[in-house]
Amino acid sequence: MSRVPTYGLVVLLSAALCAPVWPQAKAGKGDRSDLVVKTEAYRARLVDLLPFYERTVKAAAEKQERIRGLFKDGLVSKRDLEAAERARADAEGKIVETRGLIAQSEHMIAEAKLAEELDRAPASPSGGSVIRYEGRAAWSLAKVDKVESFFSKTFGHPLPVSALGQTPLHERMGFAHQEAVDVAVHPDSVEGQQLMQYLRKSGYPFIAFRAALPGSATGAHIHVGKPSLRIASSD
Repeated sequence: MSRVPTYGLVVLLSAALCAPVWPQAKAGKGDRSDLVVKTEAYRARLVDLLPFYERTVKAAAEKQERIRGLFKDGLVSKRDLEAAERARADAEGKIVETRGLIAQSEHMIAEAKLAEELDRAPASPSGGSVIRYEGRAAWSLAKVDKVESFFSKTFGHPLPVSALGQTPLHERMGFAHQEAVDVAVHPDSVEGQQLMQYLRKSGYPFIAFRAALPGSATGAHIHVGKPSLRIASSD
């Protein structure tokens, strides 16, 4: 099945952005707002990086085309052409990496805000911006393949996974996501509706987020598994 890109650049990106080293402490009631603020700041810095990476890709693509023309004329070696192709691929990879980190940040912000709502009113939300299904069946990442099989057979393309299990970004921000998977589909889309129907039929727990953060980030996704935020109180 498809998997999200490796998020090995998290530390490098954080250093480049002068991001603070955030503690991996458990998030109690008094800590969640701070997690939201820090994650929003991290996301904003990543968004600021995108134009730089886009300009880098454009420059790399132009250089690749020039090198290709020179190669056809026999003026440069194949090694030079391959180096230009790698440079373009590397630049494009940074954009993919950064967009993936932005999506993860948005998802974590949405989930942290849900935890804050549950603190104030510990009822299970079933409407509005969040749809929550507790599930009756045991869930683990071992069952992701079943979800992927249903999705790919139904829609003809792989399940759009944006975070599978615990990622470096979840670890860095103190979110427990070991037995959860985030799926980048909107709950109100055809794919989202059918996926939620399948999850309910299978008894798998999920939390579906609509446009949970208007003006900041959509956060729209379906989190399959139990709530991922470390909710243990710090008291």
